[in-house]
Amino acid sequence: MLKLLPKKTLLTLSLLSPLSHAADAPATAGHYLTLYAVPGVPQDDDPYTWSTAGGKQLTKGVTKADGRAYVKGEEGEENYILKTVSMRWQLKVPAQCWQGAPEAFQQCMQLAKTTSRYDEEQDALKLAEQQKDVKMQARIAAYAVAARANDDALAWLGRVPSNWTIESYGTRLLRIGDKVAAQISNALKDGGPDARQFVCRAPDHYGPVPNQAAVDAWIGAPRAVRSVRSGPAWHALVAAGEKGNWMARLELYYTLSSVNVSELSLLEQYRIVQLMEWLHKKQVGGLYSYFSASMPAAPGNSRSATWRMQDQASLYAAMLGSYDDQNSRGRVLQAESDTALAEAGNNMLACAKAALPKRH
Repeated sequence: MLKLLPKKTLLTLSLLSPLSHAADAPATAGHYLTLYAVPGVPQDDDPYTWSTAGGKQLTKGVTKADGRAYVKGEEGEENYILKTVSMRWQLKVPAQCWQGAPEAFQQCMQLAKTTSRYDEEQDALKLAEQQKDVKMQARIAAYAVAARANDDALAWLGRVPSNWTIESYGTRLLRIGDKVAAQISNALKDGGPDARQFVCRAPDHYGPVPNQAAVDAWIGAPRAVRSVRSGPAWHALVAAGEKGNWMARLELYYTLSSVNVSELSLLEQYRIVQLMEWLHKKQVGGLYSYFSASMPAAPGNSRSATWRMQDQASLYAAMLGSYDDQNSRGRVLQAESDTALAEAGNNMLACAKAALPKRH
């Protein structure tokens, strides 16, 4: 690793005369610093930059075979930074140093600080972690205030824990997720569900659907509208969910779950868990649909076998009343040579079409 110290063993300076080095001397007079990897061994072929402490780059290049790096002064500036691939040196060079004799330059120049680029990267990572921790503490404090007030748009789901911790949140999230995954796994034993047994059920079979027009409007709205958690369509969906509309609550879950978790408040993260718990308790098929796409890989990491597992999980969700899965599975089943399966596919498509509008 390079070390630049104010000792002749590791740093030499020379002012090259245009007369004696006309072939390689820069147009503007300056100095060449000779960098050494170890005493007596010049550091050649090493990219470098020479800048003011404020960041203005004055020279750059690659050290020559004898380790030389060209530097020059900036009027009114005394503080400079020399960087190579692995090191960074902070130097103080008073104006008179540039005007003095070459042999006096090294004694005139002062080394303020030496750091490795690795140390810089580690310091930057440490600072980023500290800033991340500060932001997280601010989010936790905001959560505590919101939890006490319990007056957010989804407050009707019930109170959340007064204090937020990753442990308690993770435990609750995994608990309900494991229940859903286990239920799907059990349903896929012995070849999975039999599509021939499909029975179409209207939305009100699974529970009340007050303000259904708001839900239909939301489902049929362009994706750009459904990606924003504000505005008349969102507020109408929330109101339908508050009145107990299970389809509205499923759409609320879909919407929140599709957002990058870092963009959600901690309170919203807990609201997702509450929605999951409610949907699981009601055995709403759309919840299982959401999990079917993330089924684990099949034994042996067989891609086709994994797809078959996901298809079976999607079929299970369709049998439970997921209209989206009835659409996707119905199209596949329509093409089956088995007339009973093809008829089941037609029934699924008709059922989904009658229950909800087409998604954009």
